[in-house]
Amino acid sequence: MDATAKPHGSIWLARLCLLLGAGAIVMALAGAIGAGQDWWGKLTGLSVVTAAVVVALLGLVFSLIVLLLYRKKGTRIRDLTLMGLICSVAYLGFIGYWVNIAMGVPQIHDITTNLDNPPQFQVLKLRPDDFADIPGRGEPKYAGMDAMERWKVLHREAYGDLKTVTLKMPVDQAVTLAEKLARERGWKVALAKPEEGRVEAVDTVSLFRFQDDVVIRIQPGPGGLTSEVDVRSVSRVGRSDLGVNANRIRNFLKDLQAAAPKG
Repeated sequence: MDATAKPHGSIWLARLCLLLGAGAIVMALAGAIGAGQDWWGKLTGLSVVTAAVVVALLGLVFSLIVLLLYRKKGTRIRDLTLMGLICSVAYLGFIGYWVNIAMGVPQIHDITTNLDNPPQFQVLKLRPDDFADIPGRGEPKYAGMDAMERWKVLHREAYGDLKTVTLKMPVDQAVTLAEKLARERGWKVALAKPEEGRVEAVDTVSLFRFQDDVVIRIQPGPGGLTSEVDVRSVSRVGRSDLGVNANRIRNFLKDLQAAAPKG
C-alpha cells in the first residue's frame, strides 16, 4: 500500500498545507481585485488582504509540522507540503516587504514641494479628513502643535528633498509640458489651464485602483522667462501612502526637468 494512503491521513494534511498557502494568495488577490473593481470598498479589500496573512501563517506552521513529522511518508506528501510552504512564505515575504516600507515613512498621505504654500485644488476636492489623523497628538515632541504643524514636521523629516523646481520656459509652455507628461503617465487630467498655471489630475495605482489626486501649480519666475513648479499629491484613502506620493512627485519633476529646455 502506498504511504500516502495510510490511515494517519498525512496526505490530507499535506493538501491542507497547500490549500492554506495557495489560498492566502488567492484570497489576497480576490480582495485587491474586488476592491479595484468596486465590488466592495477599499478598506474591505485591505481587511481581506490582512486576513490572508493569518491564513498564510497557519499554512506556514502546518507545513513545518507536516514536514517534521511526515517527511519520510512519501514524495507526494513532501511535494504538496513544500508547495504550500513556498506559497505561505512568498505571501508573508511580500507583505513583510510592504510593512518594512510602511515603517520607514511617516503615517501621512498629503505630500508637496511647498509646505508653507501648498498648491490648492480647484476642480478636484481635498479629502475632508486630510489632517484629521496626523500622528504625534499628545506626544511631548509635538507639544503645542496642531495637526498642520505636526504634518509639516513629519513631512520635512521624511521628504526634505522635495523642493520647488525652476524651469527655463514661460508658464504657458510649462503647463503644456506638464499636461503632456501627466497624460503619458496615464493620469486622468481633470484641469489644464495654461493661463492660470494649473494642472489637476488623478493617478490610479495598484490592483486596488487607489486614486491619488495631483495638482501642479506653475508660477512665473523673475522676469517672466522662467517658471516655478510646485506639485502636491494626496491619497484619497488611507492614513499612510507608503511613500507613493513622494515618489510620484520626484519622478514627475525629474522627467519634467529632463524634457524642459536647458538653454
